[in-house]
Amino acid sequence: MNREQKRALAILVSMTLAILLAVAAVATRTFYARWLSILLVFAVAAVACAGGVVFFRLRPDRSAVAFDERDQELQKNANLTGFGVTYLLLILVSFVLAFALDEKASIPVASLPLMFVGAGLCHAYAFFISIFIQYGRGDKGDRT
Repeated sequence: MNREQKRALAILVSMTLAILLAVAAVATRTFYARWLSILLVFAVAAVACAGGVVFFRLRPDRSAVAFDERDQELQKNANLTGFGVTYLLLILVSFVLAFALDEKASIPVASLPLMFVGAGLCHAYAFFISIFIQYGRGDKGDRT
């Protein structure tokens, strides 16, 4: 597993754990366990920070080339994948809301920024999964 795959795996694991802990925090808040909800919010922050630290601490080997044309092409493809999945998510959410609500219903304005948060998470997941998959298609002899 090369450096980019390790970085992608660290972010994917930390994002997934942070989202699961955030869902647990919201669920415990609805059951009026406020103290547990507060602890889980701190756990979400700790997991997210740990993923970021691991992401930035993975340094390239001193003897190897840090970034080449192939890496640039893989990053470009991953960004295109992320944007495509994000737009698809926003289109689907818009249509689901239009069909789920009747024509006289309204959406609270406070919930609209949550769509952007969801789109950002969707982009990040698609980007890092794409990076993980594309580097997995490379040399079969480079499986360290």
